Amino acid sequence: MLKGLIAVALLAFTLVPRADAACLKDIKGEVICGAGQCARDQRGDVYCASLRFGSAFRTRDGWIYCGTGQCTVTRDGNYVCSDVEGGAVVKQVDGAVRCEGNCEYASWQSCERVPAGR
Repeated sequence: MLKGLIAVALLAFTLVPRADAACLKDIKGEVICGAGQCARDQRGDVYCASLRFGSAFRTRDGWIYCGTGQCTVTRDGNYVCSDVEGGAVVKQVDGAVRCEGNCEYASWQSCERVPAGR
């Protein structure tokens, strides 16, 4: 009896998403989790930052891009992020962007899409 309870408890523990994971439900009702923040695109699909302190955000045209640190859009419409995990990005008065560490382009390839419990 005790072995059965321990087995059930261990199984339940392995099916729970990581405590530090961010999760959102997509349009189909599936829960998607990632190491970092998550966002829904124009179709309702969920994508998450692959790093705990990374960024996931919806672009002007409705797609999700991710970055290593905080992100912003430049005057010419590019999405740039700090290359430091959780690193800050500042837009100056003249519109120039400065990043903690270096700036890198945000991309959809930097995102992850992992169903909860996997």
